[in-house]
Amino acid sequence: MELEIQVTFRTGDSIRTRRYKSEQSALRGIWKWLSKHQDKADIQASFFSPELGHRAFEHPEQLSEFEPKTIDNFYQSRAWLALRYQVLQTHEHKCVECNRTKAEHNIVLHVDHILPRSKYPHKALDINNMQILCEDCNLGKLDK
Repeated sequence: MELEIQVTFRTGDSIRTRRYKSEQSALRGIWKWLSKHQDKADIQASFFSPELGHRAFEHPEQLSEFEPKTIDNFYQSRAWLALRYQVLQTHEHKCVECNRTKAEHNIVLHVDHILPRSKYPHKALDINNMQILCEDCNLGKLDK
């Protein structure tokens, strides 16, 4: 028999139930529901866990690990866009790897981190860590 978790959602005198296929999806659903209804008084979501017994939650903070992770908006930040513009204004418009230019070869140019941002976050906005690469060269390289 497949595991099924039945969650009971209560707001004041109103009660509703929903079934989930796993405890993880039930906890995620509870977090979403609590977040949506946190402005209401007297709310609770509960279920019976086969491993931990009865579990009840009244605040989304109790399930903060189920809050969706924010997407990295670095490449949309004003700081990055300003630096990118500055690099494009001050550097030659050609790929430093293959020497192709946008004008001659109709290619897309990228402003690239020489030292990868994932390993050197303190260099993420350092103009001396920037180079211009064509799309082919940039997408063909790995973080070094």
